[in-house]
Amino acid sequence: MSTRHARPLRQIRLSFRSADELAHADEPVRGDLSALVVQGSTLWVANDELPTVERLCEQDGGSYGEHRAFPLSDYFDLPGGPDDEMDIEGLEIDGDYLWVLGSHSLTREKPKAGSKDHADALRRLTEVEHHPSRHFLGRVPVVARDGTFALESSVAAEDGRLEPACLDPRPKRGMLGKLLKSDEHVGRFIQVPAKENGFDLEGIAVRGSRVFLGLRGPVLRGWAMILELDLKEPRSGRLKPRRIGPNGERYRKHFLDLEGLGIRDLCFDGDRLLILAGPTMDLDGPVRVFAWPGCLQAGQQMVITEDELEPLLDVPFQRGADHAEGISILGRANGRAELMVVYDSPAPQRLHDDGASIDADVFQL
Repeated sequence: MSTRHARPLRQIRLSFRSADELAHADEPVRGDLSALVVQGSTLWVANDELPTVERLCEQDGGSYGEHRAFPLSDYFDLPGGPDDEMDIEGLEIDGDYLWVLGSHSLTREKPKAGSKDHADALRRLTEVEHHPSRHFLGRVPVVARDGTFALESSVAAEDGRLEPACLDPRPKRGMLGKLLKSDEHVGRFIQVPAKENGFDLEGIAVRGSRVFLGLRGPVLRGWAMILELDLKEPRSGRLKPRRIGPNGERYRKHFLDLEGLGIRDLCFDGDRLLILAGPTMDLDGPVRVFAWPGCLQAGQQMVITEDELEPLLDVPFQRGADHAEGISILGRANGRAELMVVYDSPAPQRLHDDGASIDADVFQL
């Protein structure tokens, strides 16, 4: 399956407030961008170290600024408390809601760089950490206000009120961990840390009640996976998956041949699902964008071979830097979609001397 090596069509500056102006960040927000979604002239972005969603507004000339943070603890009783790391890895706009996805993953401590303390290194490599708030999947109402969009805790609607809702976060591994712990493909990986081919959600795409979740890991014999949920709201503030699996499971699994890569983000371009694919382990490696045209026609669990996917482009990467983490359709020009990409571990040339701004890339599909 061949893709084309692409150069950005252009770059767009994203300007955040500096860390010393923010109560919720000790480091610049720009340094660990993990997800984004464009909503008109508003850009929603997440930093995977923070329990907040960041909003930027389009400026004259096409850059984004006027940074405002929305703490998710304002809308949800987070199981790890208001400051617990959420590792947000997916954002999506569908209708009147912003959807937020945590990675649901465990982490293993790593040795300090350059340290010669072997005992400390071994101790660190035995420590696996669990952050309860990582096991989060929920949505918050969005309203238009003053030429942009904002999150709200309650919004009047024709058939009642729109309010925040999420999967039950109380089980130890969240509701998804509880549902999947006995799954024949995924269950054994729930206890394996991220970046070790363990269970790690990255990317969300939503159409109505259908929610598609990308898995960075596990990748099974080179096959990546998308989980599909069909969510209902049985009571205020709670989401629950319907039974859609072949044996009554509350999920479906779709396996995709992404050339051995895991999924780093998802977004819709019309009715086709775009997939940002990259290494599942803690490695530098190829980063590619594929399209799954038949996503919304899938009424059962699917195995999607390479001839059923459209290879679109290779995203440039660097050794130890510029790890593409988030994608969103920015708009269309000359009938072709433009895809915005943000990066974790950004290369120095992306960063501006103000200590708070960074350049995102725009590719033409």
